[in-house]
Amino acid sequence: METKNGLFDCFFTYGEKIVVEKSKIIYAPDNKAQTDSLYYLESGLVALMSYSRGGEERVYLYMKGPRIISFMTLLLSVTNSQEITGNVVPSHLVQMTKTRCILHRMQGSTFRKLLDEDLRFNRLMLQATAANFQEVLSHFQQALEDSASVRLCRLLLDFYVVKDGKKVLPKTMSFLEMSKYLGTHPVTVSRIVAILKKDGCIVKEQGSVIIQDEKRLLQMIENGIDIK
Repeated sequence: METKNGLFDCFFTYGEKIVVEKSKIIYAPDNKAQTDSLYYLESGLVALMSYSRGGEERVYLYMKGPRIISFMTLLLSVTNSQEITGNVVPSHLVQMTKTRCILHRMQGSTFRKLLDEDLRFNRLMLQATAANFQEVLSHFQQALEDSASVRLCRLLLDFYVVKDGKKVLPKTMSFLEMSKYLGTHPVTVSRIVAILKKDGCIVKEQGSVIIQDEKRLLQMIENGIDIK
C-alpha cells in the first residue's frame, strides 16, 4: 500500500478520506456529483458492473486497492475534440463497493487543475489508464481462452487478503458472486471449489475460503487444468 509520501500522495493532500460500507454505488453515469469525482481506493473491493433489463447484476471487473478508480469520464471530459475521443458511447456501467472500502475522493476541479499544472500527476493518470486498459484486455482474453477452473483459481489468488497470517477470500465472494464474474453457473463454481478442497488447495473456515496451497493453484493456472 502506498503511503502519503508515495505515488498517490496527491490524493492524501487534495482528497477527502471517506469510508464506504459494502453494497454502495460510488459511481453512476447519471449522477453528476459522482461523475465529477475520482477516487484513490486505499483498501477494499469495488465491482465494475451493470444491471440487465431484468435487474440481474453483471460483474465485468473487480478492482482491488490500492488503485485509482472512477476517472475515465473526467478524463474524457477534459477535451471535447471529436478527433481525440471519436464516437465514444456513454457507458451505463456503475461501480459498487463489494466490501467495506477506504477511499480518498478528489473533486473534478482539483483533478483538472492538477492535469494543467502537475507533470507527475499526468504521468500517474497515464499509468492508471494504461493499467486499467491492460487489465480489461487480460480479463476479456481469459474469458475467451481459459477454462472456468483456471479463471476461478486466478480469482482466488487475485483477491485474497491476508488476515491473521491467513490468505482469506472476502466473504462477499460467494459462489453466486464468483459465478457472475466468471460467467458461469453457481453449481459449476461449487463443484470446482469442492475439488480444490479435496486436493488441499483451499479450506473453508467459518464461512470463508482460505488459500492453503498457493503454489498448487499457480501450477493449475500455468498448466491450464480443466476441472470437470
